[in-house]
Amino acid sequence: MRICAVIAVIALLVVPVAAQRHMEFLGSPVLDPIPPDCSEWHELYPNFCFVDHQDAYEDNGDGIVSVCDVIILGGVRYHIDWTGPTYYLVPTDIGDEHWMEPTDPEPGGDPTGEIWHEVYPVFCQEWEVTGWEDNGDGILSECDLVVLSDGIVYHVEAIGLNIEVTEDPSPTEQSTWGKIKSMFGF
Repeated sequence: MRICAVIAVIALLVVPVAAQRHMEFLGSPVLDPIPPDCSEWHELYPNFCFVDHQDAYEDNGDGIVSVCDVIILGGVRYHIDWTGPTYYLVPTDIGDEHWMEPTDPEPGGDPTGEIWHEVYPVFCQEWEVTGWEDNGDGILSECDLVVLSDGIVYHVEAIGLNIEVTEDPSPTEQSTWGKIKSMFGF
């Protein structure tokens, strides 16, 4: 009986691995370096098009959305594991639009040779940027043209803010372990 009780308690204490969510800010990351409370976030993965409400935000002190910040969405705390841009690409001729994020999110100059991770329409497919035509500002920005490894020329329609988060479990009360152990005479 005692072994069964211990196994039951251990089974309750095993915490499942938190699923990662990919979220996109529905606003301007330039105007709002940290989105205000009540902002909406659009889920890209795993539940595409689910919109979540930002209840609160805990900045790590750098004044921008970055790794190790905490965001509370729909009453749940999430740790930010990754931040970067989302590029919205529309073909200049034929083909499907693509939503991409760079695998090495260092925004800036020529993206040629970078590998981009697709978040829509086919999540997780990777593409190489094989060409770039700048709009004249010297950085990858809206109205630039990029060529992906499929050979199609895409117009950069917009650039948004993308984060990857995992649930940040609430800390366990110190007395919880004592209560559990005392139930079994430990």
